[in-house]
Amino acid sequence: MERRVVLLGYGMQGKACVYDLIKNGDFSHLDIVDCYEGFLNDVEKLADSRIRGHHMDGDDHAGLMALFAPATLVIDFFPPHFTLPMMELAVASGCHAMTSSYINNPSYQDVPGFVQRVEDLGKNARAKGLTILQEFGMDPGMDLAAGQKVVDSLDEVHALHSYGAGFPEPAASHNPLRYKFTWSVIGTVRSHLRPARYLAQGETLEIPKDSMFAPDHTHFLALPGLDEELECFYNGNSMEYISLFGIQDHVQTMGRYICRWPGHGAFWERMAKCGFLSSDPITVGDQQIPPDAFCAALLGDQSQFRYQQGERDIGLIRVDGRGIKDGKPVRIVMQTLVYHDLDSGFSAMQQTVGFPMAIGAMMILDGKVNTPGMVMPMEVPLDEYFQALETRGICFECTETPWDGVQTP
Repeated sequence: MERRVVLLGYGMQGKACVYDLIKNGDFSHLDIVDCYEGFLNDVEKLADSRIRGHHMDGDDHAGLMALFAPATLVIDFFPPHFTLPMMELAVASGCHAMTSSYINNPSYQDVPGFVQRVEDLGKNARAKGLTILQEFGMDPGMDLAAGQKVVDSLDEVHALHSYGAGFPEPAASHNPLRYKFTWSVIGTVRSHLRPARYLAQGETLEIPKDSMFAPDHTHFLALPGLDEELECFYNGNSMEYISLFGIQDHVQTMGRYICRWPGHGAFWERMAKCGFLSSDPITVGDQQIPPDAFCAALLGDQSQFRYQQGERDIGLIRVDGRGIKDGKPVRIVMQTLVYHDLDSGFSAMQQTVGFPMAIGAMMILDGKVNTPGMVMPMEVPLDEYFQALETRGICFECTETPWDGVQTP
């Protein structure tokens, strides 16, 4: 049986996934789709007869479906606003599909009909016996898989704190934001205007979308090997993961967080409060310009916000679970710090998104992930998944200590 794969988006993470598929995967055909200039030349440099490039964008549904029709699996790295349409096209074409993004994206849930489309997608995939592996990158992705490992190690989970972050190593954090971009700039900007929900001492609390960086919602995390503490901010809706982890019977505190160097939050809180992160266009001269697009263009155009030769980024996944094990209060922490690999050239973010996606792709092609409908990272064969990560240099350390009963992060 042919293993035909279509990969959408040959950006930084897509390139890492293709590298891993060539090195570790088993496929008969790989069609790569992107629309940037020079893309086809980059694909030719791969010098692999199984791989073809197709210059088109996500709005060319007819062209995409022509590629999907004979394919087994669609791997999506397109920008988030294409995620749901690409999953719908894949299912309509009879393909399994996977994405590193949220399909049920919190940013689009107010769009009329969006929630119903997500529900219909799952129903249609189940009816056709197709698997849609979602949220399978770094965060979301590795954090959820690690979270399930921690949950499975406890008899009762009373508190669960999950961190996923990418940031420059200290020597590279010298611009005013102390941050550099390793993925879509507009995607990063838009992720900074998002409401959050979390559980604290049994109470569900909500954060408005323009307040995720407010001091009242910030805590600090000190990690061995890092000279400074990290600022940590609530990230999205933590509540929906309580039932996915199966911890609803005992959990009292639950939060998911992003982390940055100190000072980052103060800047973005002001930007959000002043309207710079809005996607609603404003009139500038005779043009209609969305403020978030302007901010992304301004920041993305400056070399100070891009990694230079010899500079490294750091990827962090940390899950901190607290509860009861064998009748005793226990705290279990599972963590990895991944650094830019200067030898291969792959950033930490490329490794922690592209490599897991390649692992998940092979699990689908090998039939090891075959549940019809929407599948989450905690549902894949976890031991095999973490073993595969380790062979790629992404190693998790797990520590178990007595728990003092404190639930706060």
